Amino acid sequence: MELSLLGARVLGSESSSYCFDDDWLSRDSEDSDYKLESAVSDITATAVMLKRKARKRVEGTEDNNDAVDNVSSDCDNIAGDLWGKYIPDLVLLKIFRYVVESAGAVPFLCRASQVCRLWYQCASNASLWKTVDLSYGGITGNDATMQLLCRTRFSKLTDINLSGWNSLTCNGLKLLVDTCPQLKSINLSRCRVNAMGVLYMVNKCSSLAEINLMAYGCEDVVNVKMIVEIVTKCAGNLRSLNLSRNYRGGNPADSYSAVIKELATCCPNLECLDLSNTSYLLPPLTFDLEQFQRGCQKLRILRLTNAFISTGHVSVGERNESPGFPQLQELSLGISSLISGVSVSFSGCNGVLGRLMKSSRKLRLLDLRGWSQLTCADFQSMPATDLAVLYISKDAEDGTLETVASKWQHSLVELHVSGLDESEASLDLAMKSLARLEVLDLEGTHISLGSVQSVLQGCPLLRSLNMSSCHRLPGDIQREYMNEALDHLRENIDSVAATD
Repeated sequence: MELSLLGARVLGSESSSYCFDDDWLSRDSEDSDYKLESAVSDITATAVMLKRKARKRVEGTEDNNDAVDNVSSDCDNIAGDLWGKYIPDLVLLKIFRYVVESAGAVPFLCRASQVCRLWYQCASNASLWKTVDLSYGGITGNDATMQLLCRTRFSKLTDINLSGWNSLTCNGLKLLVDTCPQLKSINLSRCRVNAMGVLYMVNKCSSLAEINLMAYGCEDVVNVKMIVEIVTKCAGNLRSLNLSRNYRGGNPADSYSAVIKELATCCPNLECLDLSNTSYLLPPLTFDLEQFQRGCQKLRILRLTNAFISTGHVSVGERNESPGFPQLQELSLGISSLISGVSVSFSGCNGVLGRLMKSSRKLRLLDLRGWSQLTCADFQSMPATDLAVLYISKDAEDGTLETVASKWQHSLVELHVSGLDESEASLDLAMKSLARLEVLDLEGTHISLGSVQSVLQGCPLLRSLNMSSCHRLPGDIQREYMNEALDHLRENIDSVAATD
């Protein structure tokens, strides 16, 4: 059955197959208002009593079975009515809230609203529509859908994902922010609302803290002047800014360097900045790193993938006085293989890497793909104590993997060393000590079959292993393994080694 709510195709009678985890109706035993268990017991007892009375009334007649079936059907209807009467609105609302917290508001609330009038009323409660992801594929992303939602659902909305709503216009966005001036987070990636609409949003929503403009479809919105104005308006509220995949032209004036400067000046609460893939082969993204560190002490995530950066030269005193990024947990500096021919060094205490990672002891993810001249000493001097995910440059110094294994064997769960030109002995030694790995990418390395055996036997948590183009291995196992395929390889690796 096709329904028009949110412009989505929603199942009717077929929706009975849509199920949740067994605990989706979990009960709060401390809630005095919760009567679900007693309600079910009363319904069951009532139905049994009615069926017994029906059998007594029809006893001795010729068509007992038909009569009992008819009464049973009536009892089922009564039970259904009792179910609706015995569950208070507040209890059903609480159940719905548990589902929304674990599975999201959409599409669950859209489907739940089609069950009955009681479910429709509860599913329409504005308190369930505070955080909504409307990038769900079945939704028609246009002004008409926005108008419907603003009129019936969005009075308490604070967080919304409109990714892919490329038919949304300035009028639709204005309607949203007029209805929800308390908006704190908005994802407009791949949207095309013009600069007038975006500026209206920033001026209207005084609590706006998270803005995602990834791959934005209107150049007037993602130019440097406009972004600086957005940053200035949000100022101290701004916690997250995503400008990734907005490719800039060859003019140095189009660089986001001015944006970083403005962030350092007026955004002390910034936690996440993503400028990945904003330029190719342009003059470097030049900014004062130490000023950025002083101004954005709460930064947790910094993504500069495929963004050439230059922080200039500063005195030893300025470097020493800089507080670094003590809260940093994710640092992405990877360079695509398409442009990795440009050699930029991050090495040494005077290099970008040492200055960026200063005091970042909480770092959990580090991506250094494509960068050259990385040495064992660079990794040894990194302040991170519990690194969990690491992407290593294919041009790193031989012996790097041993250093990595020695330093973070207690914490590494993902290791990506695709194309790393390590010696077989170094690889073998490193693999024997990484027992906590869950994901391992060895594509194009010199890994030996013996080391593969060590990995499979010593890493019980491993769920993904990529051995594509590992030419020292038998040709029939040079591929990527996951889940069941990996379990099968683990069971048969000894026989493969015996026949090699």
